[in-house]
Amino acid sequence: MGDLDDVILRRALDESPDGVLICDDEGVIRYSNKALSAITGFAESALVGQLVEKLVPHRHHDHRNQRARYTAHPRTRPMGANLQLLANRSDGSEVPVEISLSPVVSTEGSFTIASVRDISDRLRSEDKLRQTHDALTLSAERERIARDLHDTVLQRLFGLGLELQALGTNVDATAADRLESSVDEIDRIIKEIRTSVFTLGAAERVGSLGQELGDIINQSSRVLGFTPRLRIEGPVEHMLDETTRVDLVATLREALANIARHSRATSASVDLVVADNRLSLRVVDNGIGPPASTDGVVGNGLRNMSARSASHDGHFRLEAGVDGGAVLNWSIPLA
Repeated sequence: MGDLDDVILRRALDESPDGVLICDDEGVIRYSNKALSAITGFAESALVGQLVEKLVPHRHHDHRNQRARYTAHPRTRPMGANLQLLANRSDGSEVPVEISLSPVVSTEGSFTIASVRDISDRLRSEDKLRQTHDALTLSAERERIARDLHDTVLQRLFGLGLELQALGTNVDATAADRLESSVDEIDRIIKEIRTSVFTLGAAERVGSLGQELGDIINQSSRVLGFTPRLRIEGPVEHMLDETTRVDLVATLREALANIARHSRATSASVDLVVADNRLSLRVVDNGIGPPASTDGVVGNGLRNMSARSASHDGHFRLEAGVDGGAVLNWSIPLA
């Protein structure tokens, strides 16, 4: 390739951290370096002599026309000129790249040097940064809504509950029972509002804990015949590391599966609370109650739940409810 056979220049091209292609005016690849082979999986011998379109996804059918226009009016185009492209790999996959172009004229003709940079890691980092930003924005919005609810709706509900309790001391037993029932309903509404604040936007965020918990509840409802009530208190989303999250999700799935298989229940509730650096999961159903056991742990599923809590120096217990059914308590400390 004439001047390009210079040993120093060739070594500089070979050792460049970016992929390098040299093409003639017909788009034929005359040279490719080791970095380009690492990016695309194609050996130099598989590229040299081939049209550069070998590296261009087939759907970009107008690449030859674009190349012809560039050849007619060559100019230096720097890396990162807001052009994120895809290059074919030898295994049929594609890799995101940035490409800069430089025209070169030699005694053998006109050539184009293309510098190719794999930007997969950068795109992943940018995507993670966007997700983190979205999570922080959502967290701030949750806190704002929770604060507004606390200052307005929840405070009014608390006040209404206190007024009803006061009225209950001056009425007959029947009316008192109704007022107490109303106060209990207000308390349930308050807890459901707090849970709604926690899960705000979670259904749309792939991979969020809120989405995963919602999926578990929805999936279990198909086999249970009813939808368990979910209550969440505390910063659950942000306090769990990946290992803790996996064990929590597995425990909840197992608990609901056990209710579906064994309990004959018609209702169930799931309470998930983070408080005082501790995560507590409580699952209550109105079924036939737990099997007889001296230690509260029988069966592989229950042993697995117990082992998961033990691996975090936590506690697990399955026992009969005061009014029947079963109560499962799974609790672990948080770092």
